[in-house]
Amino acid sequence: MSPFRAGFVYGIVAVVVAVAADFYFLFLNPADVPNWVLAAVPSFHMQLAHAAFLFLAVLAALQVQPTRIDPEASYRSLLVRDCALAAIVVALMAGLALFFATTLKATVFADELQAFARGAAPGIVEYVEEVRSELSEPPPPTTVEEVEETLAPPELRDLGRSMGNLVLRAILLGAVGALVGALRGTFGSGRTGEQRTPSAEKQRDPENGKRPQA
Repeated sequence: MSPFRAGFVYGIVAVVVAVAADFYFLFLNPADVPNWVLAAVPSFHMQLAHAAFLFLAVLAALQVQPTRIDPEASYRSLLVRDCALAAIVVALMAGLALFFATTLKATVFADELQAFARGAAPGIVEYVEEVRSELSEPPPPTTVEEVEETLAPPELRDLGRSMGNLVLRAILLGAVGALVGALRGTFGSGRTGEQRTPSAEKQRDPENGKRPQA
């Protein structure tokens, strides 16, 4: 696939992951969910999402085959370029999805997120206290108010941070994609087929496909 097509295909999956991770509070009912789930999901949902983005970027880079051939560039350099581009497309699509999700959480879904925070905070505190009681050196206790503040809806000023994370994510996944391209060019079988440039095609005999004898 071309880098844009591979990036778009796996970027769609990244968008679905981003939406599911950022709007987890719409799918969890604090009254029906175990306390350990309430404590784990808000803490680790973005880490799992970022791991999924990395995995999807690698998959996109593995599916890329150079389509714009430069006669002066090696096949490995073309792979590095196009694999990095595919991974960056995945990162941009995921980052934009998270940016708009933050906007919606700060405006449209602010009440729903605040209600989830009020309902989940007591269960989270109860679970944390159970874990603390089993530790020889427990961390300082937490309160319901502190948990509610942690789960509170973002503010519009957080959009700047979200945009900064988008840029950093694009740089990181682009570097990962370039690494995948370099490894493919180094340990792969080389060109999957003869890459023909327009000038080379014009030099071939139209009848038998052989180059004319000088």
